[in-house]
Amino acid sequence: MVVETEIKAPRAMKDFYQQIGLRDYPFNMYTAENEGKYASEIFVHPQNYDAIKESFDSGRSIIIRGNRGTGKTALLNDLQDSISMSDCLTCIIDDYSKLSIRPTTQEYYQLIITSITDALFEKLFDERNRLKQLSKEDKLFLSLLLEQYTSQVTQSELTRKIESIQLSKIRRFVKGKINLIRAVCNYGLTAGLNVVNDVIRNYLTYLPPLNESQIRDIMPHVNLNAELSFNEEEASYNLILRICEVVHKLGFKRITSFFDKFDEDSRMENDAEKISEFVSPLLKDNKLLENEKIQLIISVWEVPFRRLIGVVRTQKHYCPILEWSTPFLVSALNKRLYVFSDKAITDFRSIFCQDVSDEDIKEIIFLSNGNPRDLWHILNYIFQNQHSIDDGSTVLTKKAVHQGLNEFVIHFNFYEYYPKKPKAKANTMDVYSYIKHLLKLTSEVFTKNQLNDATNIGGGTISNYVVGMENIGLIVNTKEKSHGGVLYRISDPKVVYAIKNHLDISR
Repeated sequence: MVVETEIKAPRAMKDFYQQIGLRDYPFNMYTAENEGKYASEIFVHPQNYDAIKESFDSGRSIIIRGNRGTGKTALLNDLQDSISMSDCLTCIIDDYSKLSIRPTTQEYYQLIITSITDALFEKLFDERNRLKQLSKEDKLFLSLLLEQYTSQVTQSELTRKIESIQLSKIRRFVKGKINLIRAVCNYGLTAGLNVVNDVIRNYLTYLPPLNESQIRDIMPHVNLNAELSFNEEEASYNLILRICEVVHKLGFKRITSFFDKFDEDSRMENDAEKISEFVSPLLKDNKLLENEKIQLIISVWEVPFRRLIGVVRTQKHYCPILEWSTPFLVSALNKRLYVFSDKAITDFRSIFCQDVSDEDIKEIIFLSNGNPRDLWHILNYIFQNQHSIDDGSTVLTKKAVHQGLNEFVIHFNFYEYYPKKPKAKANTMDVYSYIKHLLKLTSEVFTKNQLNDATNIGGGTISNYVVGMENIGLIVNTKEKSHGGVLYRISDPKVVYAIKNHLDISR
C-alpha cells in the first residue's frame, strides 16, 4: 500500500520574515535613495560624525571620503536636513552630464552658477518679499541670472507652479499672453524661453526687465564686459562671488553646495582613473574651497580619491574618511531592525538562534569590513538561506549563517572596490587575478618568498604582483620582518575568510 504524503507549499518570503518579527524587509535596500520613507528614521551617525558636523556647522568646506556603501549620500542628506532652510541656500549637484569627460575648472564654475541660480529662484518663488531688500542694480543682476543661467528644467517648473496658483492677477497675465504662448508652439523653443522668463519675471514683480544698456552697466562688476578681453575662468569665479553677495543681501546667511555621485556617471565606466581625473579640477581648486562666501560639501569614492593624494591639499582641507567601528555598525543594525519591526526588535541578537555563537556574530561583523551596505548584503544572504532551509523558523540558525557568509564571499563583486579598466585586456592583472594567487596561501600574513613558493610566479615577477596588490589596497605592508623578508597582510576580510574556509573566488 502506497501512502501519499502531502507536499507543503513553501512559505512566501514575506510571511517568513514577518514571523521573525519584521513588518517590512530591511535588507534589500542598499542606497539612500532606495530607503525612501525610512531614510531619516534609520539614519545612524558614523563614528566621526561629530567632527564632520562641527566643521559643517562652522561653514567650512569638506571633502567626505569613503568606500561605496559607507553612507556618504545618507550623510549628505542628514547634513542638508540639519540646515535652517530660512537662513540658508542649498543645492545638491549630482548630475554632471553637462560637463565634458575631462572637465575644466571653468566648467565646474558654470555648473555651480547654474545650480545656485536654480536653487535661488526656487526659494524666491515662495519668498518674493526678500527682493525688496535689493537695490535696483542687484535686481537687474537677478534678471540677468534668470535670463542666462537658470536651467530649462527650473524655468519650466517655476512656470508650472505659477500657472497652478489661483490668483486673478496671474489669470489676467496668462490671458494677456495667450497669443504669445500660441506663437511659441509655432515658432520654437527660443521664443518659448523668452515667454517663460516673462512669466517668471511678472510673478517676481520686483524683478525689472533687461535691456542691452542695463546689462553693460552691471556686467563690469563680474569682470565680463564684452568689449574687453577676459579670462573665462576668472570671470566665472567672480560671477560666483557676485551671486553669493546678492544671496547674502537677500537674507541668506549661508550658501552650501553638495556634490555627490561622481562615480555614477555612466561615462566613468567604474574606472577609478577616469573618476579621479573627472573630480580633480574641483578638489584641487584651493581658491574656491577656502572661500568663506560659499561652502562646498564634496562626497567622493575613496578609491579614485587615493589617486589624488599627491595633488589635493589634505593637510589644508578637511577630508574625513567615513568610519564604522563595530559598536557603530551594531547600532546601525539595531536601528534598522527597530524601525522595520515597528519597534518590536531592539537587539539584533534576538533574531538569531541560540546555536549561533559569539564567534559567528564576530565573523558577520568582520566580513562587513566596516561597511553598512556589506552588512545588509550579508544579512540578506543569511535570511535567504534560512528561508530555504526552514521557512517555518522564527530565528536565523547557525547553518543559515555559515551558508549565507559563504555565498556573500563567493558572489561578491570585487570590482566595486577594486575597479578594472573597462578596455583592459583579458590577461591584464586585476583584483580577481590577484585573489587567485592569494588563495594559495595558508595565512593572511606572508612574505614575498612565501607567496612565490605558493604560486610559482617567479622571483623576478613576484615583486610586481606585490606592488600591484598594494597599489589597489588589497594588501598592506605591515613594516615588520620575518626571516629577513617584509611581512604583508591581506586587508580584505573576504579573501581572508575564503582562505580559511577553502572557498573559490572567481569572476
